[in-house]
Amino acid sequence: MVRNGIRLAFVACVSLFVASCATTPTSQMAGDTGVSDVSYEAVGLVNSFRAQHGLGPVSVDSGVTEAARYQAVAMSSRDVLSHEVAGDFTTRMNNAGFTYALATENVGAADRTVADSINAWIRSPHHRENMLMREAKYMGMIRASAPGSRYRTYWALILTSAQAGSGPRIIYSSAKPSKGKVGTPFENDGVQIFFTQQ
Repeated sequence: MVRNGIRLAFVACVSLFVASCATTPTSQMAGDTGVSDVSYEAVGLVNSFRAQHGLGPVSVDSGVTEAARYQAVAMSSRDVLSHEVAGDFTTRMNNAGFTYALATENVGAADRTVADSINAWIRSPHHRENMLMREAKYMGMIRASAPGSRYRTYWALILTSAQAGSGPRIIYSSAKPSKGKVGTPFENDGVQIFFTQQ
């Protein structure tokens, strides 16, 4: 589904250690949260998996990584595994500047290593589909450790088709555009202008 220019293709992680996703906060706060950017360790695993399915590689992007950091920290600090803990995905990505990007998110908990987390997502059909998003070009992945929490470690992986702030691009025009919606042609002084996503 596409809404506000962002693909809502995400689902909470189910790993060997997590039977189901928590949807409400517990009374125990995580505390002692340690946050690690694991994007450069993860990108090789993600690209290897994508290559096995004939898809192009993604590269690490600082804006995407910051969006993943926001989600991972929100989950670990509240001891909740949920896409909604810090606001719905569309709103979070729009606020981070990805209004014109296709985006997808995987979250997980309890896995001990980056490889464990990626492999758990590969075994899960919806997470697998997210990592195989054909349009994906950028990614970021964060681990947030909270020793006092229920799961101890939370993970967030986000992939996008464009960087933050990437707006609509005109692919055909011989007149200055005045208005129009992404993905729809319209007439401006008799000249057709077509907006497309980057």
